[in-house]
Amino acid sequence: MTRSLALVFAHPDDETFATGGTVARYAAAGVRCDLFCATDGDAGKSSVPVASRAELGVLRRNELRLAARHLGITEIVSAGHEDGALGGVDFDRLVGEIVAFLRLVRPDVVLTFGPEGAPTGHRDHKAISRAATAAWFLSGQRTSFPDAGPPHAPRRLYYVTWPPPPPEAELQLLGVPATAVVDVRAFLATKHEAFHLHVTQRQHEARFMELGMTETERYALASGAAQPRAVVEDLFEGL
Repeated sequence: MTRSLALVFAHPDDETFATGGTVARYAAAGVRCDLFCATDGDAGKSSVPVASRAELGVLRRNELRLAARHLGITEIVSAGHEDGALGGVDFDRLVGEIVAFLRLVRPDVVLTFGPEGAPTGHRDHKAISRAATAAWFLSGQRTSFPDAGPPHAPRRLYYVTWPPPPPEAELQLLGVPATAVVDVRAFLATKHEAFHLHVTQRQHEARFMELGMTETERYALASGAAQPRAVVEDLFEGL
């Protein structure tokens, strides 16, 4: 039976920065990986000249597709909401879009940001965490968003997390304690290549190398089927 992994994130490059090694590892093993991206990331700065915010949005959406394909992602849904203002989007609308995505790709496991918003605490990361969590619970309910496709209940929801930062680190935000630690050493080159396909984000490479190019990627089980051990090395273990 083919396993399936769904990613729900706010911006182009979130998929690479937060989960790139995990996605590359599972895709190489035959696991289907799919992505919902809520915005086009057009509110940020660009490492290449752009004439307008609209042009940057087009560039970043195209970069997302190249990087996602490089990691092994199959389906890419770009919702196109306003970057930097995801918390202002009608909540039911955003949840309904994610429910439709989950019912379309029918994953076993869903990955998204935790409630603290990743190490940067970005407001869009917090907003997508709330919406993805609600969608995870409602996707299997036939009376919720009945026009969004046949119900599907994913088996596990995991939040992206990380080890406690050292005292000298610039970013001091704590993540939810990890219950899954995935070894991605064999896929770091693929992850780095995917980051380079986000050409407009090259100004963040130093931070990517510091925070993103780690030998393991960590997750916290938020809901769903219990893990067979307190800390697992495989997101599908026991399913």
